[in-house]
Amino acid sequence: MVDTLIQKKRYSLEEYFAMEEKAAEKHEYHNGKIIPMAGGSIPHNKIAVNLTRTLDNWIEENKLPFVVLNSDTKIRIEKYNRSVYPDALVVCEKVEYWGGRTDIILNPTLIFEVLSDSTEEHDRGSKFSLYRLLPSFKEYVLIDQYKPWVDSYFKRSEEEGLWKISSAMEMDTSIRLHTVGFDLPLSKIYWQVPELQGEAWEG
Repeated sequence: MVDTLIQKKRYSLEEYFAMEEKAAEKHEYHNGKIIPMAGGSIPHNKIAVNLTRTLDNWIEENKLPFVVLNSDTKIRIEKYNRSVYPDALVVCEKVEYWGGRTDIILNPTLIFEVLSDSTEEHDRGSKFSLYRLLPSFKEYVLIDQYKPWVDSYFKRSEEEGLWKISSAMEMDTSIRLHTVGFDLPLSKIYWQVPELQGEAWEG
């Protein structure tokens, strides 16, 4: 069923949803095309788990009205008929669902992507461009899964569309998450990640 649908040139959102509910792996929807997603490695998955756990704990401790969601949540970009998966996200307002479905949202504030060799160019380029179409989107954090390296893009100016870029590359440093007011330690991001525990990267 999955292979048959992927081979079709175009298919409807309804076909995509029906396939995704039965599929063992995730797929994104790009204006009538189904795009298979690469399977996540153990470092990739561990980083994603660390992110959601750390953010959830901090938000709960500080009694903030933010919602942390994991990589099972799809983001809908209606203008270009896209439904895509982030690795983690935070919504700082009331969550807006698309089409009455509780697995697709419209208003992410902060989005995380864990980079791999096969996804880095897409995550830094076309996917970032799609996310920027969303009025709610204010901050983008890209995390290298092979070495301690985190890049953050924060939208400083709504009128001019200016983004502030920050980077952190040492295990004893933090990356500022402006939208939620939290300095996220790299040691939390990379906790128990194979071959990265407690190590700084030497390029």
